[in-house]
Amino acid sequence: MAIEHMNSSHKDVLVAFCKKFAGVDNPTNVRLDDINEDGVSISCDENSTFIPFLKKAELNNNGFKNTIIELYESIKDENGVEKSLLDFINGFKTLIISSIKDGFANSSYAPFIRQDDNFYICISSVAAHYEAIRQNPDKISILFIQNENEAKSLFARVRASFNAVCEFVDDSLKDSYLDIFEANFKNESALKFIRDMKDFHIVKISPKNGRFVKGFGSAYDTNGLKIINANRVNNPHEKR
Repeated sequence: MAIEHMNSSHKDVLVAFCKKFAGVDNPTNVRLDDINEDGVSISCDENSTFIPFLKKAELNNNGFKNTIIELYESIKDENGVEKSLLDFINGFKTLIISSIKDGFANSSYAPFIRQDDNFYICISSVAAHYEAIRQNPDKISILFIQNENEAKSLFARVRASFNAVCEFVDDSLKDSYLDIFEANFKNESALKFIRDMKDFHIVKISPKNGRFVKGFGSAYDTNGLKIINANRVNNPHEKR
């Protein structure tokens, strides 16, 4: 019944899914072929694809209806992708940073402040990623990723990752940046300790090319914090 209803009454939704997930700009004869708790199989004259739901559907008409509406709502606002990216990043106080030291990857995290399109962190020379950044300031990756508890699917957590370049800020400017940190982290008593220590330094992180992933089939390439193409990266997944 759900398949017949979608094919007869919600062709516009199926066309939107086909454009979004099958990468067909102008699909013809779009139809829903199958539906189960995990997702829907859609085909058109040009292509066919399986689209996973954001979460498992209840096995009844209302369950399918609700999960299809949820999936459709998640892809409607293509013009607001860049705002979604900035809102997502602004929801974080720390970032994950990966760097390379002596040929080995090193991952860590740091609280940050953002000014324009750049991030600033304060790290100690005792930390492993300090020397890694010193060795390879142009081989940096940063990541913002949705909390597991908030994700509708652990296999499709919202995330934004960027290749980046780091630059150590002159120590004469350290106090002015720490003033900004204190304004943004009012309850962090650790900042008073950090201000008095010689081994802490301010590092500027400039994001370059990256990708913002909102879910299955919703990936957008970026240049810094700017979305390159709001029409998204075509869905690369293939059903066996």
